[in-house]
Amino acid sequence: MDTSIPSDVRRPATLVHTSDCHLDKTLDGPEQQAFSSVVDLAIEREADALLIAGDLFDHNRVKPEIVHWVANELNRYSGPVVLLVGNHDVFHETSVHRKHDLRDLYEHLYMIDQPDGSLFDLPETDISIWGRAMLEHAPEFQPLLNAPKARPDKWNVIAAHGLVNAEAGRSSPIYTHDLNELDADYVALGHVHIHSVVHETPLSLYSGAPYNWGNEKSGCVVVDFIPESKVQAEWISLNRT
Repeated sequence: MDTSIPSDVRRPATLVHTSDCHLDKTLDGPEQQAFSSVVDLAIEREADALLIAGDLFDHNRVKPEIVHWVANELNRYSGPVVLLVGNHDVFHETSVHRKHDLRDLYEHLYMIDQPDGSLFDLPETDISIWGRAMLEHAPEFQPLLNAPKARPDKWNVIAAHGLVNAEAGRSSPIYTHDLNELDADYVALGHVHIHSVVHETPLSLYSGAPYNWGNEKSGCVVVDFIPESKVQAEWISLNRT
């Protein structure tokens, strides 16, 4: 009798990671076009989930029509979307996310809205995503505080909006020793608008902004989780020709 146990029983999965969309005033501006391109990419890659790692909106005074436009875009995708707030749309009492809850407009939205952390096991996938809701962008807020241990039956993703290796006194700091101590497969970062790999184990990336005010490094990241293999992350340019 074969009593061997598979070393990795997780199903393959694909995640699109974006952040710092900064949607604001118009329905046809470059930020909106870039966000539509992110949704297009999630559809084209048949992604199992879309993760927005903060600053979907540029501020908390965004008008309702922008929120409805976002919901209409997400409904083109129809898969699970995990949303983390950032320093521009921070989750305090007057947050745009409290005035206009996207969960009322898009049924597959998972909102990281707990300051001590929210953990979601996404349906029909083996992806699990954890993050902390930012109530105030301040030096006291630690995006990775009390991150959970990884589970062997899940692709463990941690979402965080903050500055890696920030100088003393900077808000929402993330330090290398914080990343070293994480037990995760992938860390999806937001706050810095240029894509970069900031840590190898666990693989920790800033996706960069989908539209970076004309910068040639505008884009997002596609993450492939493959059993018994290293996590594969590919930065995709969203520049329009």
